[in-house]
Amino acid sequence: MSQHKHSDSPVKLLIVDDSWVFRSVLRETLFQREDIEIVGEAANGIEALEMILKANPDVILLDMEMPTMDGMTALQHLMIHTPIPTIMLSSLSKKGSPRCFDALKYGAVDFISKSSFFKGMDVEANGHLVVEKVFAAAKTVVHPMAAMQLRAEGGVLQEAKGKVVFCEDCGTRHIVHDREQTGTSVQCDHCGDDITLVMEDRFKKANFVTVIGCGEGGYANLEKIIPDLNPEMGGALLVLIKDEVEHVESFAKYLDAISDLKVSLAQDGLTLEGGGCYVFPDVEQVVLSPYSGNFTLQMVAKPMGDNTGGIDTLMISASRILKNRVAGVLLSGAGDDGNKGMEEILRNNGTCLILNPDYCLLKGMTSGVFVKYNLPGDLDEKAVATRIQELHSAHQEKVFTA
Repeated sequence: MSQHKHSDSPVKLLIVDDSWVFRSVLRETLFQREDIEIVGEAANGIEALEMILKANPDVILLDMEMPTMDGMTALQHLMIHTPIPTIMLSSLSKKGSPRCFDALKYGAVDFISKSSFFKGMDVEANGHLVVEKVFAAAKTVVHPMAAMQLRAEGGVLQEAKGKVVFCEDCGTRHIVHDREQTGTSVQCDHCGDDITLVMEDRFKKANFVTVIGCGEGGYANLEKIIPDLNPEMGGALLVLIKDEVEHVESFAKYLDAISDLKVSLAQDGLTLEGGGCYVFPDVEQVVLSPYSGNFTLQMVAKPMGDNTGGIDTLMISASRILKNRVAGVLLSGAGDDGNKGMEEILRNNGTCLILNPDYCLLKGMTSGVFVKYNLPGDLDEKAVATRIQELHSAHQEKVFTA
């Protein structure tokens, strides 16, 4: 696991890019700074992996498209053996693309589109943005990734997606991966009974709701939390992301593809269903509304003079309706949106979970409420997913009327 660098020493930076011109641009942008030290340059992934042990960088700028060993492959080797905060660079992919989300999924903490980053921007603006991202990365802790979690598919390592099923005869738990499912049933490893895989699709009431709020850096956190959840746990997840609409829409599709939960883009009037995850951008105020024993999402106009953030609004409305059947979660992001919402959830005896700021690219959302309410400070993404699972599972057999 990577550790925080010492705050009074310069950030040691390794630049990995096959373009000598681009490396020169970065070098010229950063060489005058005393708080950043370029400790090495590499032209491909193999050179970078060989250089890491010698240079011991705090942060790596790593290009995706390189000969010999590309950046994505190098990133995966890096995160398995020597996890270091890494910012991916790409001239072919842009922010909000599946390739960008893939990079975050496999351990990168941030992403820079080279074409959009430099096009039309002056040197001073370039330098400011690079420095800002490097410093944020240097303050982020990254986990090692187990090699057994990955498999080769189409030249890219991906997690195997599967569903959890239980044998009705003996109760043995099985995970059936999509690639292994060839029929409508599988045989129980314990008792040999047939387990039916095709189940009737029926509506499940959402008796518990978790509201997750995040901004920049939150995509990487969500990719480690949502795919870890079992759709049979009950309840619904509402994920509000403070980013551009097109990026959030793209991410919702991507997250659905790598998760067992059904992930969809939230819409006005949509009825929440147990086992569903609803994602939406912070463009309209969203509130939870009771309807015929269930709960719907309502998009409402923001009142004049109301400075309440979107995450606060959703958390407050959910908490006032569901009381102690609400959990609030804050991940990486700037500003303090979500702090008022978490306060309301605590007031109504709900549960608040704060991702340890060490694992957040931007720490604004988590730092304030974390200190104010003395919440547990040791939760990484795995622990957050476990707590969400426990809270939802505890309510899945209960039936409530709004």
